[in-house]
Amino acid sequence: MQSVSPAKGWHALSSQVAVKALFKSVIINMLAPALIYSLAVRHFAAMSLAPLALSGAPPIVWLAYGIIKLRAIDFLGLFAAENVVVRMTALALAHSEQGALMGRSMENVFLAALFLASLATTKPLVLPMARQLHTGNDPAKRDAFDAAATRPAALKTYQTLTLGWTFALLIKAAGAYVLAANFATKDYLLLSPLWDIISDSVLVTWSMLYGRSRLLPRPAEDVALTRHSGVAP
Repeated sequence: MQSVSPAKGWHALSSQVAVKALFKSVIINMLAPALIYSLAVRHFAAMSLAPLALSGAPPIVWLAYGIIKLRAIDFLGLFAAENVVVRMTALALAHSEQGALMGRSMENVFLAALFLASLATTKPLVLPMARQLHTGNDPAKRDAFDAAATRPAALKTYQTLTLGWTFALLIKAAGAYVLAANFATKDYLLLSPLWDIISDSVLVTWSMLYGRSRLLPRPAEDVALTRHSGVAP
């Protein structure tokens, strides 16, 4: 079986894929909710939470499409599902739009708790994220990736990355709370996704750079790994 270097997982995202994902995220999570809210708010009472609830439809519909049509149940889907649950709970418990939006900031707090808790296991959460990115959940590739990624040095790197994501998610939550507390709903629906895009871009960039620096084999190590796997260079 061909051995797989866990570092190569950090090279899996092409610029074309990244641009398409960013464009799709802007449409589904930023422009569509803001547009729906602007159209709906005219048809409900001043204190109604219905426009805010309707504005959450595009991300929820897209999540359902991914699970039902694409059968894409992965860590991204799980994170999205957690976000939907927190947002709907905040909406149900809040007495105002601002309260509901402030409650949304808790979604990243709960995610941070998941990342932190995973450090107590042998698979810190960034490890399965990297595995899915690199292998596409192909069983053969996944087994080879696991064999390489669970080495002590690699595991320590994934633990550090997971801890970094924990702190980053708490910072994201704090930023979302500040936006909710200080801006009107229509402005929040534009600024919050923008904050997510900026903070996520910084987080992913750091993760890729750190992962490459710690996991990328030196030339001599790469040759040794190739010989060990029985694959000609």
